[in-house]
Amino acid sequence: MAMRIGIDGRPLIGNRSGIGRYVYEISRELDRALPEARFFVYSPIPVEMPVLSERWTSRVENLPWARSLKAALWLKLRAGALCRADELDSFIGSAVFLPMLPRSTRTVSVVYDLNFIYAPETMARTTLWSYRFFFRGDVCRAGRVVAISEGTSARLAAYMGRGADIVVHPAASSVFRPLPKEETAPILKSHGISTPYLLAVATWEPRKNLDLLVTTFTRMKEEGLLKDHSLVLVGGYGWRDARLQRLLAGRAAERVLPLGYVADENLPALYSGADALVFPSRYEGFGMPVLEARACGTRVVATDIPEIREAGGDGCVYIQANAEGLRKGILDALAMPRVTGRMEPLPTWKAGAQAIADLLAWR
Repeated sequence: MAMRIGIDGRPLIGNRSGIGRYVYEISRELDRALPEARFFVYSPIPVEMPVLSERWTSRVENLPWARSLKAALWLKLRAGALCRADELDSFIGSAVFLPMLPRSTRTVSVVYDLNFIYAPETMARTTLWSYRFFFRGDVCRAGRVVAISEGTSARLAAYMGRGADIVVHPAASSVFRPLPKEETAPILKSHGISTPYLLAVATWEPRKNLDLLVTTFTRMKEEGLLKDHSLVLVGGYGWRDARLQRLLAGRAAERVLPLGYVADENLPALYSGADALVFPSRYEGFGMPVLEARACGTRVVATDIPEIREAGGDGCVYIQANAEGLRKGILDALAMPRVTGRMEPLPTWKAGAQAIADLLAWR
């Protein structure tokens, strides 16, 4: 009989960023790696399915009261019943947590980071407490654990004595490549972007350090160090972003262009047109924008932590995530030559999905 695989679809809710893109791309490649399998995607509300096929089934909550639950509680209180009805062989906890499943169901937990340990003050309260309640127990009972970086696996092992069974890095698909000016210009114009500019790609939440970036950039502009540059912010609203919004409503307003969410197909042009990507995050499980910018030949300024080094390799300017580090890193990056070709080798979604497919076949 065909393998029946369940996937936690909560990361696919809304616009796809970090984790959502990881789950979407891995799911699409799993479809190719396991052509006989049936897939079931579980979510409290409708999501964009990674694959439109008779082998893919969307399982959306049909009880009104259950749709109003917080996402983690819904997974714990309701998703298990839906999964059991589908008689799954395997379940992929694509956002770490696992529903209540029969012992016969093989389980895989995907761990992206340990924010609740290393940056708890940056998390939304309900998310923080769900991790404190469920993370250790679910990772312990998972049949197999996937981490998105060697750094995350090492931190996991230090925290609870269990590292990942495999590491599956995020990837940059083939669309992320250096684009010529004639391809980037129309897309930049459609977004109201003038060159030269610096680029930041991140959700508006405290861990991403965007308020520090805006403040430092504004001061550098006032001192004449970045006379002609603007700063373009790509990323949706998150949480605890009131200070950032105040900055953008004040003296930074004329110098910073916040675009909000930008569709994936337009990102290569924004990376290619930028003088540098600036990524001063306090902590990351990997750092997908760093990898994507690297694939587009864009200079990168990024925080010096092991996980981000896995994304950026040897060609980035690594900094301490403070004003002095940012200031020096931006100037150093602008003095570097651009990369003219796509840097290889880079991780691929195909290879990552195949590693997870092999993991699902254990007995």
